Order: sequence, then structure tokens, then C-alpha cells
Amino acid sequence: MIKTVLLILLGVFFILNGISHLINTEIYEEYSTRKGLIAPKIMVRISGILLIFGGFSLAFGYLMIIGIIGLSIFLIIASFTIHQFWKEKGREKNY
Repeated sequence: MIKTVLLILLGVFFILNGISHLINTEIYEEYSTRKGLIAPKIMVRISGILLIFGGFSLAFGYLMIIGIIGLSIFLIIASFTIHQFWKEKGREKNY
């Protein structure tokens, strides 16, 4: 029971983040461009779709393995291309 509730909440989290990627594309594209991402327009939209699909797969339990693979691919790529927090020095952020 608790596992089901947590999977649904995690799925909703990813769905909302994916919707945010698709609604606020300009903000994400600008940030991605500054971080040096290749083809930021396409990548932001693809990431939004991956997040929504992965979130639905977690929340509803349908095609869960494929959804988890999609989320994993997104999270690995995002970690090493956009969110490189281990490289930042000091308290100020270089956006």
C-alpha cells in the first residue's frame, strides 16, 4: 500500500516537472544554452516528454520498466550536462 502511494507521488512529481519543461520552454532553453547543451530547443522538449511518460508509467504501473529506463536516461544526461553542482565553487551560482 505504502509502495503504491509513493510510486504515485513520485510519478506525479515527474509529470509536473515534464509539464513545466513543456510550458516554460524559453526559461529552460536559456538555461540550457548557458550551460552549453547541444540543441537546447529539442532537448528541452524531449526531456519534458520523457518526464511525463516516465511519471505516468510510475503512477499507473503501465510499461513501468520502459518508463524507468526513460527517466534514468534523462537523469543521467541531465546530471552530467546541466546540473554539474560539484563543479561550482563558493556560494554564488554562475547561471
